[in-house]
Amino acid sequence: MTKPHNILVAREYTDGNGEVKTEWLRVGVAFPNKKDGFNCELPAGIGLTGKFVILPRIDRAEDDGPTDE
Repeated sequence: MTKPHNILVAREYTDGNGEVKTEWLRVGVAFPNKKDGFNCELPAGIGLTGKFVILPRIDRAEDDGPTDE
């Protein structure tokens, strides 16, 4: 069975030094289905607008978040 994927959204913020950074927030999970698509589960009450990213899950120790590539 294929592992589930995380659904992430990017949030830009300015740190204490005035540098703009990106924080990735996990907002749900996506499961591959038999038709080469994904079934997505989002918690009740969450409103998404704009873009989101679906990435395979990896060990937390290795996870630096997605890149803008």
